[in-house]
Amino acid sequence: MKAQTPEDKKRIEAYNKTLDQYPKPSVTADIIAVRPAYSELDEGQWRENPKFALEVLFIKRGQWPFEGCWALPGGFVRGEKKDGVVRGKESVRDCAIRELLEETHLEAAHLIPIGVFSKPDRDMRTWIISNAFVCVYRRGEGDHARGGDDAAMARWLRLDSPSIREGKFNLPFYEDGKLAFCLTGMYREGDLDGGTVTSVDDNPLAFDHAEIIAQAFLRMLSFDKKKLVFFFLPEKFTLSNYIDIYQYLTRNSIKKQNIPSFRRQLMDTNDPLLEVCEGEWEDLGGRAHAPAKLYRRRSC
Repeated sequence: MKAQTPEDKKRIEAYNKTLDQYPKPSVTADIIAVRPAYSELDEGQWRENPKFALEVLFIKRGQWPFEGCWALPGGFVRGEKKDGVVRGKESVRDCAIRELLEETHLEAAHLIPIGVFSKPDRDMRTWIISNAFVCVYRRGEGDHARGGDDAAMARWLRLDSPSIREGKFNLPFYEDGKLAFCLTGMYREGDLDGGTVTSVDDNPLAFDHAEIIAQAFLRMLSFDKKKLVFFFLPEKFTLSNYIDIYQYLTRNSIKKQNIPSFRRQLMDTNDPLLEVCEGEWEDLGGRAHAPAKLYRRRSC
């Protein structure tokens, strides 16, 4: 940062005297942590690839307001008072990383900015502007999540069979196989960011976190789906692994007879996304069927 000159300091002092005429919102960061989940196989059955789903990390708030309600992990950006003026002590991104660690004991990975939420009435306490991030984890990561700080508990809830289409969203979340709550509402479609949430029905979460979650999924669905899949895959994977996630994200089924054509789209283009791991095959884990080839994302 450029060093302040004596003239800069004079102008800053004069500016600070005018601050009382401007409203001063507080600033927070909220985190939508997601990870892959797979359904359990029935006894005596097998599939090359169990059904893909997503889990989202929620906390139960341990204090007012909304004590006992499900919410997203997050909190206030830290500041410090110097020369009578409160200044920021960390970026909103650093705040997201810190709050996630304090409230869930998880270190952040793959943070993706989603948007800014600034409605004056979004928090009953005062005017608070939130910056939302999606944090993506691989399968099996985050099992040690537990509540900390002002979060009474932290749990991964399964998002099964979501529907986001034709201006309506329906996001059912399950805890231990039972429906915990369902987020429903309307959105306006958009060309660049997936659309904008316009209403939420019967918000069961704290603050406007239902709107933030819906907006996050709209935003992610505006990404290139073929590339978004890689966020939820290990370094090496089968083609079935890839297809399961792609079908979940797009809500479109790829029929068996169309798989060769889909594979060519991923590999035989001017900008291929996949490459074969030569001589490497999936670990069957005792299952009695032919192993599938392993793939990885093609390096640029």
